[in-house]
Amino acid sequence: MHLSLKNPIIIKAGSAVAVSSLPRFLNTIIHSFYGPFPGSCILSRYPTVLFVSMNKPTHVTVNCWFCNQDTVVPYGNRNCWDCPNCEQYNGFQENGDYNKPIPAQYMEHLNHVVSGATTFCDPTKPQQWVSSQILLCKKCNNHQTTKIKQLASFSPREEGKYDEEIEVYKHHLEQTYKLCRPCQAAVEYYIKHQNRQLRALLLSHHFKRRETDKAYAQVCSQVIFLRFLAFLSCAFLVLLALYGSGDPFSLNAAVPAPVSSSPASVQNRTGTSSHADLGNGTSMTVAGWQELLHMLPEQMVENLSAAWDYGKNHQMAVAVLGLFTCLLAMFLAGRIRLRRIDAFASVLWFIVMSLHLAERYLKMETPSWLDTAKFGTTSLCCLVGFTAAVATRKSTGQRRYRPRRSEPEQ
Repeated sequence: MHLSLKNPIIIKAGSAVAVSSLPRFLNTIIHSFYGPFPGSCILSRYPTVLFVSMNKPTHVTVNCWFCNQDTVVPYGNRNCWDCPNCEQYNGFQENGDYNKPIPAQYMEHLNHVVSGATTFCDPTKPQQWVSSQILLCKKCNNHQTTKIKQLASFSPREEGKYDEEIEVYKHHLEQTYKLCRPCQAAVEYYIKHQNRQLRALLLSHHFKRRETDKAYAQVCSQVIFLRFLAFLSCAFLVLLALYGSGDPFSLNAAVPAPVSSSPASVQNRTGTSSHADLGNGTSMTVAGWQELLHMLPEQMVENLSAAWDYGKNHQMAVAVLGLFTCLLAMFLAGRIRLRRIDAFASVLWFIVMSLHLAERYLKMETPSWLDTAKFGTTSLCCLVGFTAAVATRKSTGQRRYRPRRSEPEQ
């Protein structure tokens, strides 16, 4: 008789019905729906097998112990799988050992270079590693292994002559375990191949180095220009302090402010006054300077005079310009090309700007010591700025690395 339940009853795990009373429970349900039928006693005389589906997952996410990358594998392989990123086997016992033997751990020809990221073949990049099984025959490979073992177990007769004895012993092993002709030819060909690849790589590096040098030279020229601009700003402030209210570019009075001096203050070694000689030298200088101004175009002289008047009326702006150019030159030079003299020049420029600021906003009359301090600091800043501009070297930032030898050449 064929049975079919119109209203099936699903028994889930964790219900109140005990597993041991399931046959009796099913027998009661069948009798209540369909009544007694032949063969129904089988349910009560034999145990009933009930499969309860737990809905186990088909796949699970696992984490590689070597590269820490997540991978989705079948649920049954959660403790025996190969990572697709690093190609390492993940399957461990409770004590931490592998749960299966791995031949690649003790067989060299089963190993190869593995990278976690997708790599593309670069013809300029040399091969970093090659197995001796590829280049050498079995006999030569065994000879190389024996040679390495004997070198590792070498013990000198005298500890003080270790280097000499090991060189002699190494030469003896090279003569004893020579490569056969095919292996020697293969090794020489591979060395030539490596040389060609390294030569191409070195040429590419040389071109990149030239581009870097060009960029460095451009930046270096900008730094030198800014340092000279800072020096010219400081020299202009020194000239303003020397000339005072005079105008050196005026054709009528192109002389410095007269310096008051008495005949007794300036004397030569014989005790006679040198005031007349000083006056003659000053008149000759004035005449030469006026002739030079007459040789220049009139428009240029007018522009120079206007620039002089503008700088004299805005000395604070000139000091700020000098400090800004000094700091900008330090910024463009970078940390590698930064020098102590640049830091010292920036400090002097800050002091000069502070003195001009104090002179500008001082309500009372300017004391004499302030003019002396301003002139001395500006003169020192001018000297330091000139030294910083002239002492700029091209090879300061591009220091090439030279490997040091551990032992002197014999």
